[in-house]
Amino acid sequence: MDQDTSDSKDSKDSKGSKDSKDNMIMVTCNDRLGKKVQVKCSPTDSILEFKKLLAAHIGTPYNKIKLRYGGINSLNNKLTLDDYSISNGVNLELYYT
Repeated sequence: MDQDTSDSKDSKDSKGSKDSKDNMIMVTCNDRLGKKVQVKCSPTDSILEFKKLLAAHIGTPYNKIKLRYGGINSLNNKLTLDDYSISNGVNLELYYT
């Protein structure tokens, strides 16, 4: 019986990790040269982490990427997407430095 209760706890833990996957959002980046990329990420990801995900999609080094959103000239790498109220379906402007 002890094994059954531990199995049910394990299934609850796996459901908990599944919930974190449900919180994933899709953010679109447009470089104004015709390239649009959608990146799946978490709202709690930092801008730096997001740039690294984006860099993997487009093949550009993350340190050469500059992002703009809502009149903010350059997003701070230490803040999160949530800090900027970036949610599912938001478009970011992508610039190369």
